[in-house]
Amino acid sequence: MSSTAPFASDRFRNAAQHYLSGRPAYSPALIRRVARIAGLDGTQHLLDLGCGPGQLSLAFASWVAKAVAIDPEPAMLDVAAQLGAGIAPNVEYRQGSSYDLDASLGPIHLAVIGRAFHWMDRADTLARLDTLIVERGAIALFNTAHLDDPLRPWAAQYRTLLDQYANLDPARKLRQSSDWESHADVLASSAFCAIERVSVIEYRRVSAEQLKARPLSMSSLSRERLGDKLDTLLEGIDALISAHSTDGWLIERIESTATIATRALA
Repeated sequence: MSSTAPFASDRFRNAAQHYLSGRPAYSPALIRRVARIAGLDGTQHLLDLGCGPGQLSLAFASWVAKAVAIDPEPAMLDVAAQLGAGIAPNVEYRQGSSYDLDASLGPIHLAVIGRAFHWMDRADTLARLDTLIVERGAIALFNTAHLDDPLRPWAAQYRTLLDQYANLDPARKLRQSSDWESHADVLASSAFCAIERVSVIEYRRVSAEQLKARPLSMSSLSRERLGDKLDTLLEGIDALISAHSTDGWLIERIESTATIATRALA
């Protein structure tokens, strides 16, 4: 059974200013790989759905003729527009959600969704995209994971600390329940049932400021939800960084992943 989190257009209002700093960037090598798999040559149209601060539409801007980036949160769109100003004139920013997908957006050759698919009615979104994406077009779901590293035990400690607070969020509990279908299973039941996954693993320097911004970029760890507990969490992060960092810097292992889905054409 595939459940859907209740739609809340302002879920990331206060997270917007922390998102670019706190969330790991998608690997440029992964962007190039997906662009080549999708056959992008500068003539196609791209949709960045749930675009947040616009990382994906900006990353793909040089690979397409036009991109439309959509997000329900005005604060996120403000960050995205500032990020793309002057360097991506072919990206259009629109306020909206997956429920606003209509014929005015088509035809689309590649729809990208970064860390946002789980907030959507996934079956409905895929059905709407099926009417907009060209016959040999594709959907690419992007994510990043902060991998444990036996040589750097702080990574597992950091993840455990964040999970201690984030796992109390009802929306997160839903995604961990037996009622929640994986993205791959939802895709397999849709028109976009030919699925492949590619990933790039990188070691990156990360600052104390970035590690403290990461929880602030997550709706499950917002001040509105945690209240004073957020201060306790940030103090725990400070202690962890102090114990393991060198001049406020650490090394983390990040996996950038794209799940690419196309129609099973004969």
